[in-house]
Amino acid sequence: MKVTYIHHSCFIVELEDCILIFDYYKGELPEFDKDKRIIFFVSHNHGDHFNPDIYKYADYDSHVTYVISSDVRQSLSFAVRIGTGGQSTIFVDEDKKIYLNVDNRGISKTSGGLRDMMIETLKSTDEGVAFIIEYAGKSIYFAGDLHWWSWIGDEDSEEKRREAEYKKEMAKIKNRHFDMAFVVLDPRQEEHYWWGFNEFMTTADADIVFPMHFWKNYKLIENLKNENIAEPYKEKVKMISYEGEVFEI
Repeated sequence: MKVTYIHHSCFIVELEDCILIFDYYKGELPEFDKDKRIIFFVSHNHGDHFNPDIYKYADYDSHVTYVISSDVRQSLSFAVRIGTGGQSTIFVDEDKKIYLNVDNRGISKTSGGLRDMMIETLKSTDEGVAFIIEYAGKSIYFAGDLHWWSWIGDEDSEEKRREAEYKKEMAKIKNRHFDMAFVVLDPRQEEHYWWGFNEFMTTADADIVFPMHFWKNYKLIENLKNENIAEPYKEKVKMISYEGEVFEI
């Protein structure tokens, strides 16, 4: 696998026969192999996770599919530019599982063969969904804005609510193994910045973890790896240094 960091929460994962693009809203995308299926994933409608301009790729290459959280339907800019989303769009709700045939873009509720990509969703604690993808023997978790959104100054009742919401979703993937995960690490949360990341790492398991949503604060990744709580998993956390950085996995 090849992983490219684009910007903010946008990553590209290139597999042998398909390319997965998560939460693109700006940044320079590379040229893609036109023999590979391109699949854009959009976790929710926030402006730092979704840009309707991704539909320009449908004109560029017929091998493009869009898997988009249903809340994006309500985005005015999306509705004006795209209408219903086009024939290549699959809308997904929370707590769903579908199988996407990589060859013909068809979807079904049950797996039909080796070329079927399993796409599962969790409910975000903000907007939209998180994605779990299983394909070609690999399992990928992409959080979107599913996170423990704890803020300094929250009332106790609000803090407990946010904690319960996040842990409820994490319980759905308890002891589950992922080859790769993309997990929120947000500096705006100050000393709470690691809570959600740590909860994921101690509930599920991943061989490689890419922090995201860190607002260009690359130092924050190093800070996490130096935290005592990260000692059991710090070697799994990838350091990211710049936009466009490529990781050969």
